[in-house]
Amino acid sequence: MADLALLVLTLFWGTTFTFVKGVLEVTTPGLFLCARFGTAVLVLGAVTLWQRRPPGAGFFRRGGILGLCLLITFVFQTTGLLYTTPSRSAFLTGLAVLIVPFASRFLLGRRVRAASWTGVVLAVAGLVALSLPRGGLTGAVRLGDALTVCCSLACAFQIALMSEWAPLHPLVPFTLLQVAVTFAGSLLLLPFETFRFDGQRTGTFVAVVVYTGVWMTAGAFFVQNWGQRHTSAVRAALIYTLEPVAAALFSHYYGGLSLDRTEWIGGGLIVLGVLAGELGGALEARPVRAAPGRGAPPPGRNSPGAPSFP
Repeated sequence: MADLALLVLTLFWGTTFTFVKGVLEVTTPGLFLCARFGTAVLVLGAVTLWQRRPPGAGFFRRGGILGLCLLITFVFQTTGLLYTTPSRSAFLTGLAVLIVPFASRFLLGRRVRAASWTGVVLAVAGLVALSLPRGGLTGAVRLGDALTVCCSLACAFQIALMSEWAPLHPLVPFTLLQVAVTFAGSLLLLPFETFRFDGQRTGTFVAVVVYTGVWMTAGAFFVQNWGQRHTSAVRAALIYTLEPVAAALFSHYYGGLSLDRTEWIGGGLIVLGVLAGELGGALEARPVRAAPGRGAPPPGRNSPGAPSFP
């Protein structure tokens, strides 16, 4: 159920790149992020006041670190969208799937199964195919791509740490803290921007802020925090690689962006990578029947009775 929830979330996240690219024609990245995350803070804050659950030890440190990762992710991603296309932004953000297994294995000491490594290789191959330039790249596009790669680094650490820390704290307050840190950081961007707002397109701005703030931030990060309580960081990262596929398809059918054969192949490789990681991980996780006359192995870190990290 957790993987399915993250899959649905990922597909909807893929729609945001086109909308955010459009709203950046109306205003600046900092002002949009303030509006988006300020809206999410109001929604999550109301729910938190209604629940009033104690946060637990380490709440502010862990939530603050995740919020900082989230802030870096969105600042670089949104600023990068000023210069690059929605599909390229989504593809490059998806490079986080390459970093998450290494962070999980070498930083957090979690076992990564062979099926997950296979899925990561296929997904990265698909991302490379999808992000290959069609024709020459301008200097502005290269800048946008470089900013988005920085976004993918922060995104990878946010995914890896989320699976570790989300189960330790109440869901809504923990999500609120991360979003609030991102909102506060967005406010700090405003003095460094030249104010720009197209009043004739206020309706577009409000519609995108409501969609991204209420549903794709408050609701989406609630689902992400819940979903990553019940799955590993690597499996979540594999599922998130479908985001650029969703973004490309949405840009194709909604925004009129054409997709060539290489891009369709890249999308297919990503889907194949997700299937390899999910199905292969399920097969590897099957309990092994004990031999006659021998007892079952005691529960341990990687035994069927212990938490599994594909």
